[in-house]
Amino acid sequence: METGGEARQRSARTITLVTLVIMTIISAVTLLFVPAGDKTPIDNFMMPFVALAAAAGYYFARRGRSNLGVYLLLAAIGVTVLIYPMAADNIGWQTAIGMILVATGIANSALPEKAAGRVITAAFGFAIAIILIELFTTGAVRNPVTPSSIVVIILLALVYVGITLYRFRQFGLRTKFIIVFVLLSVFSVSATAVTISSLVSDQLKLKVEQQLTGVSELTATAIGRELVTQISVIQAAALSESLQSALVRREAQSNIVELLKLDEQWRAADAAKDDDDPLVRKATTGALADQLRALREEFPAHVEIFIADVYGANVAATNRTTDYYQADEEWWQVAYSNGEGAVYLSQPAFDESSGSFSIQVALPIFDNHSGAMLGIIRSTLDLSVFIPSLELGKPGETGRTEIYMPGNLELELHVEDGQPMLETETSPADFASTLAGQPHATFLDTVHDGSPVMVGITDFAGSGVENPEISEAFELLNWQVVTLQDRSEALQAVEDTSRAAQLVGLAALVLASLAAVGITRFITSPILSLTETAKEISTGNLNAVARVESPDEVGELAKSFNRTTAQLRETLSNLEQRIEERTYDLEVSRRQTEHRAAQYIAIGEISKLINSEQELNILLPLIARLVSERFGFYHTGIFLLDDTGQYAVLLAANSAGGQIMLKRGHRLKVGESGIVGAVGKTGLARIAFDVGQDAVFFDNPDLPDTRSEASLPLKVRDAIIGVLDVQSEKPGAFTEDDTNMLGILADQIAIAIENTRLLEQTRQALTEARLTYQRTLHEGWKSLIEDEDMIGYRQSMSGGRRLTKPVVSDEISQAMNRGGALVFHADGKTDDPTMVVPIKLRDQVIGVLRIKSPSRERPWTADEINLAEAISDRLSLALENARLLQEFQRQAVKEQTIAEITGKIGSSINLNNVLLTAVEELGRTIPGSEVTIKLKDESGNNGNG
Repeated sequence: METGGEARQRSARTITLVTLVIMTIISAVTLLFVPAGDKTPIDNFMMPFVALAAAAGYYFARRGRSNLGVYLLLAAIGVTVLIYPMAADNIGWQTAIGMILVATGIANSALPEKAAGRVITAAFGFAIAIILIELFTTGAVRNPVTPSSIVVIILLALVYVGITLYRFRQFGLRTKFIIVFVLLSVFSVSATAVTISSLVSDQLKLKVEQQLTGVSELTATAIGRELVTQISVIQAAALSESLQSALVRREAQSNIVELLKLDEQWRAADAAKDDDDPLVRKATTGALADQLRALREEFPAHVEIFIADVYGANVAATNRTTDYYQADEEWWQVAYSNGEGAVYLSQPAFDESSGSFSIQVALPIFDNHSGAMLGIIRSTLDLSVFIPSLELGKPGETGRTEIYMPGNLELELHVEDGQPMLETETSPADFASTLAGQPHATFLDTVHDGSPVMVGITDFAGSGVENPEISEAFELLNWQVVTLQDRSEALQAVEDTSRAAQLVGLAALVLASLAAVGITRFITSPILSLTETAKEISTGNLNAVARVESPDEVGELAKSFNRTTAQLRETLSNLEQRIEERTYDLEVSRRQTEHRAAQYIAIGEISKLINSEQELNILLPLIARLVSERFGFYHTGIFLLDDTGQYAVLLAANSAGGQIMLKRGHRLKVGESGIVGAVGKTGLARIAFDVGQDAVFFDNPDLPDTRSEASLPLKVRDAIIGVLDVQSEKPGAFTEDDTNMLGILADQIAIAIENTRLLEQTRQALTEARLTYQRTLHEGWKSLIEDEDMIGYRQSMSGGRRLTKPVVSDEISQAMNRGGALVFHADGKTDDPTMVVPIKLRDQVIGVLRIKSPSRERPWTADEINLAEAISDRLSLALENARLLQEFQRQAVKEQTIAEITGKIGSSINLNNVLLTAVEELGRTIPGSEVTIKLKDESGNNGNG
């Protein structure tokens, strides 16, 4: 039968695998098929992230670590759902609900009960955080609640709820109650909150749409009326009798060639800024020009006014224009319209002369009597007349009204140095594409330059203008009056209402969930408490006591458990006490063993290090330092007895006080001064557990922190050679076991010191023997040369002979002084090629081998030099052996002669015969010598020979 743990592991594998498949499919669809505009900035990353976490979870679940795999998956889901509301709006509730359902399903199916409870609690916390993020932050993308998102949430919920129901029978009683109550609370409260919030939000959004559309319509009407008023001013001027009379009386030039010549003259004057040119003065002075200037002064929005006749010639102007001939201009051609006449309005442009944005207004002048066209009047209209209308179209704090023109241009109002001004800018690409895609829309919920906005739109052509000619000119402008307001401000009321509704729903959901958990705990607490008590008792905790919370059947069962456990506790109490005592003893023994083992290891390490050192002056400080470091002593000192054995002299110490003592040559009287002196006398280890109470302790001012001290003798073959002194800053730091351990260490140190001394003595004896041998060798060869009267031997091609006189040369002197072979070639400095090789016996030069070549042209080769050196080595040994043999033979003859004389003397028993025999034998042995024997009497006088 499958156990609970096995079932959870199987569920973990199933859940992680299903999640991996689902999220892989969703990731592929999102990456390949969902347009970029329909995705949040994190869609391409978070879905694959969850898929990877599911893959890792499945891997661990397959390896028997199902809890870790489930935690990884839940953590990835938690991070994703917590970040998601920051990237997109309108997804909080469905994300929160999905988080609760998914986490509850996974935790209850694949985790132990307590862990599942913690995960579910965390899931509710995540859900609340998601909703709060949704309510109080704005995502980068605003996503409407679409049926597809709801379907995805429902599918995920059904999958995990199905898994939960499949394992529902395996859950604990409390878990079952919590699952049922929480699911009912979530579904009921969420459905109610979503429905109410949706209805209220729809009504408020409709109100916002009506408000923005109304503002754009009113602004468009105001701008249209203002523009009609300004056109009417020009129309009234065109109807003036005086103006028409002046045009009728004027002689018009119709020759195009003459007109172009006059245009060139005008352009030259304009380039030179010459207002005194006759042609310019004719147009800018006179009654007609004065009448136009008077009109400009009365209506200053018309910054420039001039009249062209029916042939395009400049008749009169308020100021010098850029050219004279106007018939080639668009405004003239539209206003003339082949003699029919029409109203012309240009697109706004910046007028450099006035420093403002303006439009060109042109319309025909017809004779009031005959109806014939007399000319075209044109005005440059400053668009600042639109500012009051645009200022009125500013709903709220972020609202503004702009005029959108052909070519993706927008005329907008802005404030510079506290003054409202107009300027044109290129429309943002995102907003321009939206307008182009919906040319007849009156309201949009879109994005303007990356910021979400709500927009009311009114076509300028439909501004209620009665004059058909002006209305047609308005339509040709193709303007749109657009009122924009930041989405957050426009929907503030919607957001506030929705937020309030959602907060109420969230509070209700939290309260309902808490109530469900509380009721469940109240109902199941006695049963679960009794179950936990039974589990503890079954695992051996006999101190567990079941709480009797009610007088019902559960309470009676708790009493029975308590009686049973009381009997078991009484039976096992003595056994537990004995086990505790044994355990304590074992623990103490274990610690002591570990301490001793550590000390033995330290002793072994110290022995290894000190046995590798052969110099006593290095060995002793090394021992002091190592003992202090390995055993943690405050001070370690090594005393050695002097040659008299009366004083223990400090030769090494590791502490600062010990260094001071070394500098002043610190020593202690053996048998008198302190613990060290006592140990040096008796050869027995001594411990001062508390130096303040030890009568033998020597209070050393250089070591003021000493609280306890141990001194151990350094012995070699029962002879005391010194004392190892260790001191601690803690009272009672040394025990008998420490004394035994330090005794072993002291023996090792004594052996090392003795070995070092023996090594030094051996080295000294070896040096003395070497010097004695060299002296004997030198004296032997000196005696041989003197006795034998032999200096050397010379050999040539003609024969050989002994040398009776020393051969002195620079080459021989150099070779004997250097102790190495010298080679000389015939190079002008040396007559013959010569090789001088010293004859060395045990690094002492006893002679020289001098070789001279008969041929002056012969060079010495390396082989010949090596051969000469080898012969020299063999020759030295042969000569030494011959000398020793000769000396041995002489000694043998000497001993034989002495033996013979002694034998003859011993055969005589008469004193005179003895003396006579001795004299005769000595005279025979040493021919030609006078032998005399004198005896001394008791009075000290010499006797007779």
